[in-house]
Amino acid sequence: MTTFEHDGVVFDLTIPYADVFGGEWKWAGEWSGSEPLMEPHSVHADCQTPLAFTVLYKLHGPLIPISPRPSAAQYRAAVDVDYAATVAAGYVETPAAFGARITPAPALTAHHLNPSPMEQTGFRRFLNSIAGGNR
Repeated sequence: MTTFEHDGVVFDLTIPYADVFGGEWKWAGEWSGSEPLMEPHSVHADCQTPLAFTVLYKLHGPLIPISPRPSAAQYRAAVDVDYAATVAAGYVETPAAFGARITPAPALTAHHLNPSPMEQTGFRRFLNSIAGGNR
């Protein structure tokens, strides 16, 4: 049996779990009565003694499953794209369509820009008032 039910939640014991403090725990492969023993995943952890699942859940829970990391082959398959198949499926646009889609935007002129912050807040008017300028 590689599952354990606690408080109505079924835990898969074949994957590691993270506790709320960031520690990783995995099933030790042993049972203490009716519950699994969990051990820290790191050899540098403070406690190397396996804990019963319910004790671990009470002290460090809730436990968050850590999804398995993809293998090198799975990663390569995900990023290695068959370009011809992609084009045949219609996911790649023609160079003309791409060029039409990215035509340059019209050039911005002064009326597109926001006014200067000095003009918005009246800061320039304040500076002129203390420098003896416009009153």
